[in-house]
Amino acid sequence: NFHSLFLLNNIPMAGSEVLKIVFLCVLWYGSSTGSNIISKQILSELPYPLTVAVVHMLTLTCLLGPATIYFKIPPTPDVTRKFYLKRIVPLALGKLLGAISTHFSIWKVPVSYAHTVKALMPLFTVLLSILILRESFHWKVYAALLPIVGGVLVATVTEIQFDLSGMFAALFSTLCFALQNIYSKKSIREVRIHHLRLLLVLTQIS
Repeated sequence: NFHSLFLLNNIPMAGSEVLKIVFLCVLWYGSSTGSNIISKQILSELPYPLTVAVVHMLTLTCLLGPATIYFKIPPTPDVTRKFYLKRIVPLALGKLLGAISTHFSIWKVPVSYAHTVKALMPLFTVLLSILILRESFHWKVYAALLPIVGGVLVATVTEIQFDLSGMFAALFSTLCFALQNIYSKKSIREVRIHHLRLLLVLTQIS
């Protein structure tokens, strides 16, 4: 999904910006769903979510290296040691924890339910943006979050294969990725690092 975003950002778009955003969202959700379904099948035969998560990160690192060279991604800009330890390392740790908790959740609960819980991402992002970035939102944003919360509650109550540890793992992974989205955006703005280069650095550390 990061690779597709890079390609679309570097190809002149004749269509509407709204269609571009919708396409990116569908592409991201589709790739995420496909990845989780494959991971579920692997975990059914190899019930070791930590191992699968680490192999996933290692594979991503191996693929991103040549991709950054092929697409001539700018090198990592010079950053202070303080920024590296305060921002980059925690981001990498959050990415690793998010990957592990994601694989643990889809091992314990159906992929459909794990994705339903991850639908709370906008809620986490809004709350964290208020607490961390001191941003404020229109009341319509808060109103739009209510159906999402209600839908997740209904899915939780009616889920036949419900597992408490799987639910908490899905919630934790959603929190990790929401934090990562916020601080990755701040890092990209502050040091002007390309998003693919940042992703490579984070996966390497992870």
